[in-house]
Amino acid sequence: KTFQDPLKKLTARALMTLLACSPAAQNHAAKAGLIDSCVEQMKQTHSQLHLESVRPSKAAHRKKEESHLKEVKLTVEILRSALYRNDECKAVATDARLTLALHALWPWLLLGDPSMEAVLELLCVYTANFTTACSTLCASGPGIASGPKCSLGNSLMHSVMKLASGVAPDNSTIQKLAFSLLANLAMSRDCRGLLQKTNFLQAFPLMPAPKAGGVKAASAGCGGGSLLGLWLRLLVNLSFAEDGQQSILRVSGALELLVDLAQHRRHALLTLHNLCFCPTNKPHVIANEQMIDLFISWLSTQMFLIHLSNFPSKAKTALKCPSVRLKIEEAYTASKKGMKNEEPMSTYLLKCLENLSQLLNN
Repeated sequence: KTFQDPLKKLTARALMTLLACSPAAQNHAAKAGLIDSCVEQMKQTHSQLHLESVRPSKAAHRKKEESHLKEVKLTVEILRSALYRNDECKAVATDARLTLALHALWPWLLLGDPSMEAVLELLCVYTANFTTACSTLCASGPGIASGPKCSLGNSLMHSVMKLASGVAPDNSTIQKLAFSLLANLAMSRDCRGLLQKTNFLQAFPLMPAPKAGGVKAASAGCGGGSLLGLWLRLLVNLSFAEDGQQSILRVSGALELLVDLAQHRRHALLTLHNLCFCPTNKPHVIANEQMIDLFISWLSTQMFLIHLSNFPSKAKTALKCPSVRLKIEEAYTASKKGMKNEEPMSTYLLKCLENLSQLLNN
């Protein structure tokens, strides 16, 4: 059926709904070849688009191009439902070389926001908790034909980074999806390696620091939709692994900006929390004077208190000043008086304070 056929659209919508809510339907569709046929259809569409691009009639070419992109969007939406939270179906899509098919179509996807949004949504579903899919995005693919708009990078991940780093209007859906996809990719060792080799992370310290009032307002709603919020969500995922932590610390000004934001941005605080897990990072983190003030201000909270009590001896020397020791003693005394229950976490935090107090007094 042609794309304009209303029955085709209705059937596709019904199929999407069924696939999204039924793992059994997803597995049956995969065995029946639905995923393979969808990927193959996109490959054929790419061949048609490439053929149309070399023909002289621009007006007719543009009309056919729009029709092909609508077809791609519908196919991609079906695939998104077929892969949703189903690793077996994602493996089938990987074997069908889904990433290569999308990479080939990328230059044409840049021409239309609806199609690009649908593809980015598919890639977010495809890469979620599936590192095999993530690795396919950072691999260079052979045989990628050039399209009508700009040249491609070495991999699909390079192209996604260009989307994320491009100048976009506020609340750009494409930019949000690009960052969400990069946050998924940051959980893959291969993709973290690619991030290290590019200068993408260098843009984070260049973000304008919001004013105090703006930070508080954003923190009340988590600020996830702003560009800064998107960056912080990416850095949290990147900081879960030691190599990702090193990538963050190598960026000049990144630690300082995270410290500035930590009082009001939960994701900045979580990133610092993750950085403190690695013993080799701790002296570097504690060498930042602002970090000492942050530690003191968060002395009664769980995450930093635990890390302070586990800091190596070299890092603890930076904390051995009268004002810091006084704050710790006050927090220890107040915690002992205020502890009304024997909850494991409360007991553990009090023990951390006691150990820290003893270590700094030695």
